[in-house]
Parts: sequence; structure tokens; C-alpha cells
Amino acid sequence: MKFTKPLLITKLKATAVHMSLSFAVFAYLVYQIYFNWYPQPYFSVDGGWQGIRLVAAVDLVLGPLITFLIFDLSKKRREIVFDLATILVIQFGALAYGVYVTYSQRPVAIVVIDEFVVSTIMEYYGDKLSSEDELKKYSDEKPPIIYAHVEQSQEAIDEITRIKVEEKILEHAQLGLYRPKSEFRAALQKMQLVAFDRMEHYQAIDRFEEWLRKNQKSREQVLVARFTGRYGAVWLVFDEEGHYLSYF
Repeated sequence: MKFTKPLLITKLKATAVHMSLSFAVFAYLVYQIYFNWYPQPYFSVDGGWQGIRLVAAVDLVLGPLITFLIFDLSKKRREIVFDLATILVIQFGALAYGVYVTYSQRPVAIVVIDEFVVSTIMEYYGDKLSSEDELKKYSDEKPPIIYAHVEQSQEAIDEITRIKVEEKILEHAQLGLYRPKSEFRAALQKMQLVAFDRMEHYQAIDRFEEWLRKNQKSREQVLVARFTGRYGAVWLVFDEEGHYLSYF
């Protein structure tokens, strides 16, 4: 196809219109990802940024690029309608897949299990969790921050291992290990015995001291736990009662 100046202008106009519509959709999805699906700090270290890049690649690049390549007003009306339908099907299908992947991989719970703090996604629970609402009884946070405890008996460890092997559910997604809110504070306090040693190991003391200064807190007024996400790690900060405050 020869790109004449009028044809190029037509393609650029069509692409600009497509881009503006795509940007409106993208802005809405960015809002959902950043504020609802992956609120900070999970956006930065547990997949939110990766989700936005995936959606952007489909919504802001793939669709407008296809429009630029195939749109041509000199074609017959039927051909133009077919081209537009093709663009819509390809972009909607790719966007639906990107949104599904991003949504399905969002952290539905942050689990404090012994000295580790990790995220869980819906698929980790297998068929044991029918709705995310079941997790709200453990925490008022979004996503809920839940304490899970592993009994140090051979019988308990054998059962955990059996569930991991037979049902493919890891420890932090085993509902039977989840404990009520009332036990969360004690679990955090126990973790403080090694928290500062771990901070020194990960060279996070300076960041912690900076957070304390900015928030006018002392070490004795907060409880901390290191959260390990899929793409990085941060320290979660709680008050003395175990209520989540912030992160650094």
C-alpha cells in the first residue's frame, strides 16, 4: 500500500480518535488497579505496576496501531465496517485477557505466617474459598491482613504437607491456619524480637528512622513486619494494638 499524504492524514486522525477513546478506558483501569485492586504498597511490590504495563500495551499500543495499519476511508463501506469490527474484536479480546490476568493476580489477602508476611491470590485457595467476603472477618484492611499460625506438632505439620501435596494449597492459603483478629497483636509483638535484626540485615534501619521522624513516632509505639511481594519487599507498620498504619 502506498502511503500518500491524504491517506496518512486520514490514518493519523483515525488513530488519534482511537487513542483518545482508549485513553479514557485506560484511565478508568488505572484507577481500579491503583486504588482498589493493588493499593499501595502492593502496587509497587506485588504486581500492580506490571498489570498497568500489560493493560497499556494492549489498550494504548495494540488497538491504535492496528487502526493506523488497516484504516482507509477509500475502501468500500462494507470493508471499512469489517475493518472496524476486526479492530474492536482484537482489542477487546486482548484487553479482556489483560484485565482478567491483572484482576485475578491481585492480592486478596496479606498473610502473616510465623515470621513471614506474604500475599495470596484467589487461585491459591483452590475451591476452599467461595468468596473474598469470607476473609473480612479476619481484618478490616483492604486487602485484609490475616494472621496464620502453624502448630509445631508432627500431626499438624503432616496435615499441612498433605494439603500442599494433594490439594496444591500452600500454607499461607490454608484457611484452617487462619487465626482471629484478637491473636494478631500478640503475633506481631513476637515478631519484634527479630524485626530489628532483620532490618539491619536488609539495611532498612535508616528508612525506618526516617519514617518515625516523619510520623512523630518512637520505636516503642509501633510494630513492624517485612512484607515480601512477588516483585519486591517493604516493611509494614502497625500501631501498638496491631492496626495497620503505613509502610516504608
